[in-house]
Amino acid sequence: MKKSFSVLLITALLLTLFPLTALANEPFFLEAPKNLTGELKFDDDGLPYFELKLDIPDSVKTINSNLESDSEYYEEIYCDYIEIIFDYKYGNYDWNEGPSKYWNTSMSVSDFLERGSYIYEPFDEGDFDTTDIKSETYQFRARFYGLWGYKGGWIDKHIYSEYSNTVTIGNPAFYEDASDWAVDELEKANEAGLIPEILKGKDLTKSITREEFAELALLLYEKTTGKAAVSVSENPFTDTNNQQILKAYSIGITQGTSATTFSPNVLINREQCATMLYRTIKAIAPEGDFSIVGVKDFPDQADISSWAVEGTKFMSKLSIIKGDTNGNFMPKAVTDAQKAVNYGMASREAAILMSVRTYDKYK
Repeated sequence: MKKSFSVLLITALLLTLFPLTALANEPFFLEAPKNLTGELKFDDDGLPYFELKLDIPDSVKTINSNLESDSEYYEEIYCDYIEIIFDYKYGNYDWNEGPSKYWNTSMSVSDFLERGSYIYEPFDEGDFDTTDIKSETYQFRARFYGLWGYKGGWIDKHIYSEYSNTVTIGNPAFYEDASDWAVDELEKANEAGLIPEILKGKDLTKSITREEFAELALLLYEKTTGKAAVSVSENPFTDTNNQQILKAYSIGITQGTSATTFSPNVLINREQCATMLYRTIKAIAPEGDFSIVGVKDFPDQADISSWAVEGTKFMSKLSIIKGDTNGNFMPKAVTDAQKAVNYGMASREAAILMSVRTYDKYK
């Protein structure tokens, strides 16, 4: 009795260790599709479609060819031919949901080899008038699929390959959230390529960090001058290895918070933003006129640090950084009440707007 129980226990354990597909003795292995690409096109009637192409591994071609010539190529097993399943993802819908002209998005390997591509039509013709396809986001992935069964039994077993790479077509939103007043200039900054990857997909209403602003300012410098900044030969900081920070440091855009620290995650205020942007403009146009003669003091001038006076006044002179309706620059929080509400902190969206305004003036 004990021996029988032990055998049953071992069998149960083995079943949990090995997937059912492995125990089913699959007749062959399917490699994943390679190099999936997609392109948005329009037909003669102006209706959109996506042309999807991929590379089929030689091993899959051989298996499919064998099965087309003999569905019982594998002894005691009956197999159907190999198909390619194209999964699609529209906007925030889950995979294979959302508007689509067809519920079945598969094609046989043989048909694909003959045609050279798969055509995916995203929605019924009637939807086209109300949808701007270029402003939407579609993702695609593909995998091979085979159906088989033991001779004399049901043909009900499945073989799937791994997925191919995923391709994205369209214009995915480059931010999680943004204020209505900032959207137009944010779109302009995005079109100009002024938003670094570190800020994409983020909530732009939140405060910006030193690391994020350094990358933003560096990108502004490179886009405006057409020059690629070079990193320092030796990293002086112990708290960051970010090459974008080190490039910004090498051209004088940013400095450390000490001789050995950069403090990348520390949030920055408006006077710090103004100073870093001021240094960026000096790097862009070293022979420029940086005079602040005649620029009036702000109502809250006493709250501005001495090292930030030039930067804040120059940014205000160019209307790159604007104050509140009373003319206050709002450089930083100086009271406990102001600190409690993040007064004077620079938001990500405000920093991006400073960047695109600078770009417009110096490009």
